Amino acid sequence: MGSKGNNRHIKRLAAQRYLHIERKVHAYIMKPNAGRHTLGSSIALATVIKEKLGLADTTKEAKSAIKSGSIEINGKVIRDMRYPLGFGDIVHLKSSGESYVVGVGKRGSVSVTKLQHNDSGQTFKVVGKYVAAGNKEMLRLHSGAVLQSAGGAKVNDSVKILEGKISEVVRLEKGARCLVIKGIHASENGVISDIKPGTALRSSTVEIEGEGGKTETLLDNIMVVGGK
Repeated sequence: MGSKGNNRHIKRLAAQRYLHIERKVHAYIMKPNAGRHTLGSSIALATVIKEKLGLADTTKEAKSAIKSGSIEINGKVIRDMRYPLGFGDIVHLKSSGESYVVGVGKRGSVSVTKLQHNDSGQTFKVVGKYVAAGNKEMLRLHSGAVLQSAGGAKVNDSVKILEGKISEVVRLEKGARCLVIKGIHASENGVISDIKPGTALRSSTVEIEGEGGKTETLLDNIMVVGGK
């Protein structure tokens, strides 16, 4: 009879490509809890500490560091070693004062890079919009977060968040700078040269001019990161 419970780990050989891990060193890898990111686009905090940042040799050491309260995620202390991290999340280490951002690597795999001191705030793509009680216009962000709208942000625009509030709205328009966050062109960036509306049979696409020339991808695959 098959297992009827929720598996606590994932077999490395069958793990999602997003994790970008060594597959034959051990049999299993920690499964992140359900949360703001989907299973296919998230990685457990303990895995980041141990395998991406190299701050622990074992899961026990990573657990000890997390339980001590010395790690913040997006400004909040997290003590759950299975806490799901995904694109745009910021990991701050109290002991060293260093911060790292979860980004996107080649073909959509996870990347964790160090933030420079002049980096501030976070950028999120707006994936949904609705009106809540009290006639408040709310935005759904790609991270799963929800916040009150400001600056007339629309779906597929991006918002920059600083201290929990929208500090800037980045419009989806020709001439805007964008980053490909999904698909075979993931991690590439450039300037939007054309936006092609979708039809009943075809999804909307964008044409991007980057260092490697022109690329066309689905509108759903990109996030605008800077204005004209």
